[in-house]
Amino acid sequence: MHDLNDTILVQKIRDGDEKAFREIYDRYHVQLYYIAKKYVKIPEQAEDAVQDIFVKLWTKRDRLDESKSIKGFLFTMLRNHVLNILRDNKKEIISIADLNQGQYPRCTLTEDEMLYKEYHDILEQGMAELSDRKREIFELRTLKGHTNSEVADLLKINIRTVKTHYYLSSKFIRTYLKKNAGLFGILILFGLIAVI
Repeated sequence: MHDLNDTILVQKIRDGDEKAFREIYDRYHVQLYYIAKKYVKIPEQAEDAVQDIFVKLWTKRDRLDESKSIKGFLFTMLRNHVLNILRDNKKEIISIADLNQGQYPRCTLTEDEMLYKEYHDILEQGMAELSDRKREIFELRTLKGHTNSEVADLLKINIRTVKTHYYLSSKFIRTYLKKNAGLFGILILFGLIAVI
């Protein structure tokens, strides 16, 4: 199984192959754990988050699309899970504080949408500062979920060029987001930077 690429493993997972599932787990669980731990801070909570992601992967295996990056799919699920954990913890903290003060918080979907749009605009501004080629590679990797080799094939360039441009553009975007969007903004846009 070690020599099989992700696409073949995803096909096998869809067919219920537990060994293929284990191989995907072995390939990505450590990366997912360290990313989760970076944001939720508590090791046990980070481990639980990763386990939850893989349980969801197995239970929803029939919906997997082998034409899309399994790594991107896992990181997107992790992003959503981490955001839910942070949101729930934030609600709990706000509820305790507001009950102590006799107030009740109000948060509308419109406010959330406006906040997301604001952070997304910051990301767009950062991407606009990249060269055309770096931006194209960054978008193909992060927004479309393509692998380095897929991007190289699509753009008809060397895979080393893809890796170099992606590394440099990811580093720039991560720094740009830290500077302009803060930690919460980075978490909201987590899916775009999780693979860095």
